[in-house]
Amino acid sequence: MAKQQQDKEDILREATALVNRVELQSFQDTDSPQSVFVGFRRDGAISFFFDTEPVYQFNSRHAFRRGYYQNTILKAEQGKIVQLVRTRKGEQLILLRRDYSDQQTVAFVQEMQQNLLELYSYLQSEQYRIVGAVVQQGTEQDLVSQIAVWIKKHASEIQIAEAANVAG
Repeated sequence: MAKQQQDKEDILREATALVNRVELQSFQDTDSPQSVFVGFRRDGAISFFFDTEPVYQFNSRHAFRRGYYQNTILKAEQGKIVQLVRTRKGEQLILLRRDYSDQQTVAFVQEMQQNLLELYSYLQSEQYRIVGAVVQQGTEQDLVSQIAVWIKKHASEIQIAEAANVAG
């Protein structure tokens, strides 16, 4: 996963596994416009970075595989969500593991769907500007259209992957 604290420009430049990527900024709230970074891997797996969080990463089968939410790492494991919390124990950095309950999973997926559908709404109403993009084939606008199609097709039926890896 990319470092969540990086500037979006760094992600745009350094997230080379996401061969087609774009940073968008919404116009909805002019006082603090939201920045969204979206990228596709070669196999069609997509990642969404809403400012520094939340982050949603999907595998090539369009299932949620991992993310970053409320300062914790989330990963898919056997169709369930596992939360990993970074903590220090003396000099050592450890990850505390906690499995999401069914209710927590439903709430998380609903919030994810809401965020994705809100992004879709911005894209459809053209309430955004392109801050930067890396596009291997086609145009920046083609990439934005591809993102909108992905959201429309997959956001309402999000599944949790069997594993956190991209092949998942």
